[in-house]
Amino acid sequence: MKKFIALLLAAVMCLSLVACGKSEAAKTKEEMLAIAEEYRSSDIQNDSIENIVKAKQKYCNKTLLLSGMVRNIEEDHIELAPIYSSNYIIDVYLSIDDLVLLEQGQSVTVVGTTIDEIIDKSENAAGYTFNYSHYQMPVAYLVKYTVEVTGILKGVNNDFAPAFNIQIGSSNVLKLIYFAENVDTSTLEYGQEITFVAKEISENDNLHYYDAEIIG
Repeated sequence: MKKFIALLLAAVMCLSLVACGKSEAAKTKEEMLAIAEEYRSSDIQNDSIENIVKAKQKYCNKTLLLSGMVRNIEEDHIELAPIYSSNYIIDVYLSIDDLVLLEQGQSVTVVGTTIDEIIDKSENAAGYTFNYSHYQMPVAYLVKYTVEVTGILKGVNNDFAPAFNIQIGSSNVLKLIYFAENVDTSTLEYGQEITFVAKEISENDNLHYYDAEIIG
């Protein structure tokens, strides 16, 4: 009888663990957002270079709200990285519905849960071998794939028409902005300040804006 009770308790504990595992895996985007710690992919890069052991304690087995750039798009995940060069990358596994919204070089924000695993990968380019370490985020959701920006229009860019030049902040480097088809650009004026939402995409280390919609 005691043996039977012990077996029964063990079975109940196993079922409880399975149920907890299913509950963890089935968290919705809203549930993850409620508990997520917010970081940038560049934070992971910098902390990992400084002390990988400490970085793993900070970022692995955690629910994270991460912003960064889409370095590559694979069939079932994206590689999330800082806008500029990175040794540490996050493999973020998203649904097909999320993946089809994205482009290489695009700025995004995701939420997901990481695991205690970093996979080392090598890539060959121009006769050189480059080594990267990939954090793993097997369960994740796309939170944002556009950005809100305020800038000053500097007129049409004659080399990249119909793009406009736009100055963001105090930078003297002008960005390109391509407006959505429904925006009446004939009403826009040189020197006009606008606030817009758009896809922010890095091209040759420069940020440009696509499908821009004016909101203010």
